[in-house]
Formats: sequence, structure tokens, C-alpha cells
Amino acid sequence: MADERNPTGDPLIEQAEAADAARAANLFDVRRFIGGLFLIYGAVLTVLGLFASEAEIAKAAGVNANLWTGVVMLIVGGGFLAWALAAPVGAEELADGDGSGERPAAH
Repeated sequence: MADERNPTGDPLIEQAEAADAARAANLFDVRRFIGGLFLIYGAVLTVLGLFASEAEIAKAAGVNANLWTGVVMLIVGGGFLAWALAAPVGAEELADGDGSGERPAAH
């Protein structure tokens, strides 16, 4: 069916536009940004924890807080990125059926 986005009504054009929209949504997926920030800060804290002095460890009641926090942040960041790659935003839209991206009306 022809509309103002696709005046020819060509289904291949509609599929290409839907794929472009899915790529754009996936590129700016917030899970990628959050995962990347967790990885960056986790790497910094892990390095600081690896080279922590005994005095710094003693301040934290004998626990190398930078090291453990950095390792946990690396795991969480990796989890966010794995989630973003395993379930892209566009796949959810295509699984809905029509690819319009519109949610059904609330009951």
C-alpha cells in the first residue's frame, strides 16, 4: 500500500527502510553506552587495584576495594554489551510482525 514514506508501495523499499531504522536504533542503544562506560571505569579501577599500596588496602579494612569493584564493573559492562549484541533493538521490532514500530493500544 502506498503512503507518503513509500509512494510506490514497493515492499522491498519498505523492508530496506525498516532495516535502516533498526540499524539506527541499534547504533544508539543505551545498553551499549552503559556497558562501555562500565568497562572503561572497571578497567581503570582494576588497574588502580592491582597497583594499590598496603596503606590504601588498610584504609578499606584489608579489602582491595578498587580491585573488586573494578572486576565487578568489568563483568557488569560485559553483561550489558552481551545483552545488547544478543538481543538487538531491531529484532524486537521485526518480531512484532508489521515492522511499524507502533505499540498496540492499551486496554
